[in-house]
Amino acid sequence: MPHLPHFGALGLLLLLRLWQLLALAPLSYISGRGARPRRLVTSLATIKWFALLTLSPLLLQQSVALYDATNVKPSPLFRRIALATMAGDLGISLAMLGTNLWQRRRLMQLINGLARLQAKVRLSRRATLLLWGKLLLSLYELLCNEPFLRQNAAHLPWLQLLAYGLQLYVQHMSSVFGNGIFAGLLLILASMEQLELQWEQLYLDKSQHCRLLRAEQRLLRVCQDFVNVFQLGMFLLVIGNFINILANMYAYMFYFVEQHGIPLTISNYCAIVAIQLYAVILATHLCQLRHRRLRSCCLELRYSPPELTLEQAVLPTPLFFWPLDTVEFSVLGLFNLDNGFWLFLVSYAANFIVIILQFTLEHMKR
Repeated sequence: MPHLPHFGALGLLLLLRLWQLLALAPLSYISGRGARPRRLVTSLATIKWFALLTLSPLLLQQSVALYDATNVKPSPLFRRIALATMAGDLGISLAMLGTNLWQRRRLMQLINGLARLQAKVRLSRRATLLLWGKLLLSLYELLCNEPFLRQNAAHLPWLQLLAYGLQLYVQHMSSVFGNGIFAGLLLILASMEQLELQWEQLYLDKSQHCRLLRAEQRLLRVCQDFVNVFQLGMFLLVIGNFINILANMYAYMFYFVEQHGIPLTISNYCAIVAIQLYAVILATHLCQLRHRRLRSCCLELRYSPPELTLEQAVLPTPLFFWPLDTVEFSVLGLFNLDNGFWLFLVSYAANFIVIILQFTLEHMKR
């Protein structure tokens, strides 16, 4: 039985293979040699992207027909929400595929940088459990569609079943993308923790300071590449999931008023998507907190760069101090992924629920 840290490396490798399978990483990867661009792999990913783009109108049409064929009491509201959710998932997945395909060389550089980090640091037990817990949560979300297939696969036409399969493929692609972002953040966080521990252990050995500073410089470059490559994907992931949650919350309340029942499918979907969204935001927040602690550790050890005297370094506003850069997960310059942004989303969702409840109570009175 492998040790728990080995399960962390296994989870990272599994996610990389899933990214390759879904064409999110249109690269070839060989352990020990890293990621390399291949014309065949790039061509296959391009063909897959154009095929999904071409079939998207047919996919939406057949998905709506599937909804009409299986829903007991058709509702125009549910139909619009379902169509909007499917169209949003399809657009987000196509954008993610196209973005990664367009900047595949920068993605290759980032994957190689993360692979070098993984060769030097192991995920902790807590990080490994979080990673596999998120993978199992995505698997549970995928398996939630099994009862529907078991009940309706016998009497549905093959074209609608094919459309349903492509819809699951597109939805799971967004989930796999979020899992990959979460795994990369856990690896960066583990590297920061190890670097902080090395600073505390080697603060008396002045000869090791330059080595630690170079290691931190490499880590900051990986963080910068991570933000540059995935900021559009993170924007689509966060905004798309948040809009889906709000739409399904509205459908949940409407169903409760009209049918006087609790739709477990909608509630499970909202809970799973909310947990996955918060996991990514929490990981970015912890990375930024850990880097601030690392900078504080350097300050407490009274380290100053060679070009500065100690008197200049301890000024209230020193000219320079190491590390000069900060880790910030700024998405397209619009917002920064941290707990403050998560509180903003929660407050916006709470206001949305209050407004919907007011209209719902007025509807019940009538």
